[in-house]
Amino acid sequence: MSKDFVARSLILSQYRHRKTILMHFLRKLFYTTSYLLLADNLTSLAAKHISVSTVLSTFGVTAAAFCTKVSNADNISANSIMDSGEFKYESGKSSVAFVTAPDEKIAKKLAHGLVEQKLAACINIIPNIQSIYMWEGKVNEDNEYLMMIKTQTTHVEELTKWVRDNHPYSVAEVITLPIEKGNLPYMKWLAESVPEKK
Repeated sequence: MSKDFVARSLILSQYRHRKTILMHFLRKLFYTTSYLLLADNLTSLAAKHISVSTVLSTFGVTAAAFCTKVSNADNISANSIMDSGEFKYESGKSSVAFVTAPDEKIAKKLAHGLVEQKLAACINIIPNIQSIYMWEGKVNEDNEYLMMIKTQTTHVEELTKWVRDNHPYSVAEVITLPIEKGNLPYMKWLAESVPEKK
């Protein structure tokens, strides 16, 4: 066999392998998109009290098979589709608060305190962010740690006060944004972890 023949065979083999991987990816993408679009339509039909099983049967799909496909497609819980009446998230009930800290030790101390006080369900600490800001008439640049805090909106005021009382900065950054939508099981867990204040 000539070297050219071996080289061409190797290139052709690699091409076929890449083509197979691409086709597999595109097939999964198509199925995932199809099931997600169908799931979205079923959720709106369920809100109109139309039986999900009735709608699925028109497509020749059982409810169990549909839920398995959707769950496998994008890790969507079958319960959140079929039992959407169990927990409904109301836009803005939960919030994300952003707080900066000068170092990891202080960020962790604040995070533990907020979770222990049941003022936050979960806090992500993002290291080494660059902050450029105006302070006392001068532009400053510092490395800081950003805390991304998930809580109930009714706790924002108390959370802000707690951070002010326990933060080393004289003017601590606490800014919040309401959560419009989210993964229903996660939003339910958040609500249970930080019970809403009455």
